[in-house]
Amino acid sequence: MNILVTGGTGFIGSYLVDELVSHGYNVKILSRRNLNEPNIIRGDITNIRSVEKAAKDVDAVFHNAALASDRGKRSSFYRVNVTGTENIAKVCAKRKISVVHTSTAGVYGYPDSLEPVKEGSPKNPMNAYQKSKLEGEKILQRYGREYGFRVSIVRPPLVLGAGAYAVKFIISSIENGKFVYVGSGNTFVPIVHPRDVAKCLRLALEGDKEGDVFNVVSFSCRIRELVEKIAESMHVEKPRKSVPYGLAYVAGLFGEFTALLGREPKLTRFRVKTLGTNRIISYEKARVKLGFEPEFDLDKTVEDMVRWYKSLPEDEKKI
Repeated sequence: MNILVTGGTGFIGSYLVDELVSHGYNVKILSRRNLNEPNIIRGDITNIRSVEKAAKDVDAVFHNAALASDRGKRSSFYRVNVTGTENIAKVCAKRKISVVHTSTAGVYGYPDSLEPVKEGSPKNPMNAYQKSKLEGEKILQRYGREYGFRVSIVRPPLVLGAGAYAVKFIISSIENGKFVYVGSGNTFVPIVHPRDVAKCLRLALEGDKEGDVFNVVSFSCRIRELVEKIAESMHVEKPRKSVPYGLAYVAGLFGEFTALLGREPKLTRFRVKTLGTNRIISYEKARVKLGFEPEFDLDKTVEDMVRWYKSLPEDEKKI
């Protein structure tokens, strides 16, 4: 089977390409990067001609390209994550090509509850990125219904593993004694390793015949469990400092303001929500319908994170 992966040179995309190739798929990649590789087509999803060229003679598209950040201009997110996704939808509608779309569990917002969030749970995206991803989902689903092609959607929560920017942010702050808990640190956070995301995406292509939506999670744990496990693996002192949630939220708002001035914020409201509110995401549908079982738990994920972080040059560890 011939596959196109948009964003295949990015973080999750590179794991996905490895997963597909290892299972015998013929893969080509649409990427903005100018790489001299025979399976990479240089192009941009915001240019429909690029998409048309890249999607020639393919049986399925894994749409992974996106602008992902917890800050930025609404217009930038919508240009890539909405207009770009609609270009994918138009081309796949014309050629009846199946689509597997990487979205985000951020579309649910932060309910601060221990009630498991399921695919049909209320949607309450917080920032421009999350809102644009939800809009992209709706566009693909609408085109799929109207033009009769299959659309599968996978929603990962916080993705942690080798290569993730968040890994540098978390481990560097722990290593340098700068990590501060939001509240008690006992809030639950759902985490997924990028290899598990890639596995679920592949299984969605192979097992989802109708076109459905799936959450994908490797495990859930308390923030404090994650942080202390990292500290142990790094052989550094466990963080003990904490700030009240309300104060952290104000600091996150201030951080977003400084970002408008061109400075890299250490804290945003999104990061405060991630660290300071409870979320449990259910992946039961993926388990039952696709046969998905995660390969990574807390120990394996932290081991992978720390191994990668230690391999980085010292100047790349700075945040």
